[in-house]
Amino acid sequence: MSRIKIMSRTLASRIAAGEVIERPASVVKELVENSIDAGATEITVEIERAGSRLIAVTDNGCGMDHEDAMLALQQHGTSKLLDEKDLDHIMTLGFRGEALPSIASVSKFSLFTRQPEAPDGIIVSCDIDGEISSRPGGGAPGTRIEVRDLFCNLPARKKFLKSPATEEHHIEEVFSMMALAHVEISFKLIIDKRIALHTPATGNLSYRLREIFGKSFVDNMLFFEHTEGDLFLSGCIAAPGFTRPSRRDQRVFINSRPVEAQAVFRGIKEGYATLAEPGRYNPVVLFLEMPPEDIDVNVHPAKREVRFKAEYTISRAIAAAVSGALRRNGEEKRSKPDEFADKFLTASGKLPLSMIMDAAEISYNPIREEQPVLPAEGIIQNFTPEEISAGTDAVIPDVPENGKDGTEEEFFPDNGTAPIPVTPSHPLSPLVKPVSPAAFSGVWPHRIIGVIDNTYILTESSCGLVLIDQHAAHERIMFEKIISGMTAGKSECQRLLIPETVELPRSMIKLLLGNKELFESLGFEVESAGGTTVIVSSIPLTPCTHRSIADWLHDMLDELLANGTSTSAVDPQFAAGAACKAAVKAHDPLPPEALEALLSGLKACRQGTLCPHGRPTMVELSIKELERRFGRR
Repeated sequence: MSRIKIMSRTLASRIAAGEVIERPASVVKELVENSIDAGATEITVEIERAGSRLIAVTDNGCGMDHEDAMLALQQHGTSKLLDEKDLDHIMTLGFRGEALPSIASVSKFSLFTRQPEAPDGIIVSCDIDGEISSRPGGGAPGTRIEVRDLFCNLPARKKFLKSPATEEHHIEEVFSMMALAHVEISFKLIIDKRIALHTPATGNLSYRLREIFGKSFVDNMLFFEHTEGDLFLSGCIAAPGFTRPSRRDQRVFINSRPVEAQAVFRGIKEGYATLAEPGRYNPVVLFLEMPPEDIDVNVHPAKREVRFKAEYTISRAIAAAVSGALRRNGEEKRSKPDEFADKFLTASGKLPLSMIMDAAEISYNPIREEQPVLPAEGIIQNFTPEEISAGTDAVIPDVPENGKDGTEEEFFPDNGTAPIPVTPSHPLSPLVKPVSPAAFSGVWPHRIIGVIDNTYILTESSCGLVLIDQHAAHERIMFEKIISGMTAGKSECQRLLIPETVELPRSMIKLLLGNKELFESLGFEVESAGGTTVIVSSIPLTPCTHRSIADWLHDMLDELLANGTSTSAVDPQFAAGAACKAAVKAHDPLPPEALEALLSGLKACRQGTLCPHGRPTMVELSIKELERRFGRR
């Protein structure tokens, strides 16, 4: 008897849906693409419960007649490809004919459509068993599709969805990408019956960027246009120094299609050359228009990946466009001082008082009594998981001063007691196999001598010279503070004398407010001010507060988005990521008081010799080693 069976149509549709429909944002993307292909000038998206209850997309496009509406729900039914030759000249966003039947197979699906010249429209419904029915209906010309109870018949897929705030972020990100690619179309996003974003059809990219990402984002971008052969590039790139921790803010559109391609990212990196910061990425909004026969978009059902006939040509053109925009920006900056003087200086050679007041910035340094820096007492001792949940605050003895070395998995107190075991499951243990602490004798430095490359702090101890990595040290301090704060339910924070307004992309603000309790446990107090702005009234207590709060929040939100929402009371992985994003970076210049605070804060840590990822925070060059190197021994 044959073991090979033909799948049922329903099962085959659900398997195919797994490639096309990954999450609610995938449904929004496919439906909005269909609306754009239908020639719509107004598109409205409605979301309820992060898309799990309802996703509705309404447009004023060309609509469909009865026959087309029924065929649209058939597998591979499409009006965009009629012949194999058309695969070489794809100009529409959709073409595979998989989206609607895939969505209908994993939800309760209904469609209303009406052509402008038709007296009435048609309503097509599809239940979870795949049964399709139709009936006449009335409504405005265009199409409205409603997707209810997404993944109702696939509980395994529904289980893998992230928190509502994270899923809403993905929806807003997809919606924003579509809005950026088509500034000639009016887009409206309604989440839980509230308007989250409404962008009129202005045809102006700068205005749309301001609506989605905020004024500060646009102010840091350099707009450009570049032509090279059949390629036309336009958009904007970030000015040097304006960076993000991941490539998510490098948005690329090819023939109005949002894509990801290594050749494009390589060209952006080559264009910035030495201006690129290691481990950081400059935001980019890049539009590339090219002949459709030179690109293959039929690589993956999600249509995000593409292939080029000439990758080197694409990379070279993008690098030339980026470097040219940066070069013009540098030339403009060099020419601005004289123009500024001619325009604003008075006859006496001084600036008007009103202009000075308009540009003034208020800064303050709180006194130590009001905002103490990481006290040495109250450091977490070796404790059990039960003590963690209870918020134990026992004190651990310092590392011994007798120069005794620990092993890779033990750290020795100075009271002669047994070694403290550090296991991978322990909240304060390194997240990877640590470097042996033999690089440090355990004698803590007592004086700061200087700083090398704004990265390594030179300190002196009774045993010799100790070099401290400022990023690793601050990362360890922040990690233990986050762990203790999450254990106790609230971290120490310092209230700002003047609350600071911070601009973030709309999708990031939604993610921040959706995880407000988590950020409050870390020491942040934020409130929405409408639009792309939030008000920050307090921040975590840290010895280094010179970082921009906007960059700080953006980096931590990016880390949260990458790792998902924590489900445990103490999550070392999240704490380590948050600490890394919040810590000072290499080459950040620190004032003397911040260096002293780092040194005292590191000494107060339970495990100050290692960062949360297992790298050493300090390396010692002993007096004996110095004498040996200088030939004294």
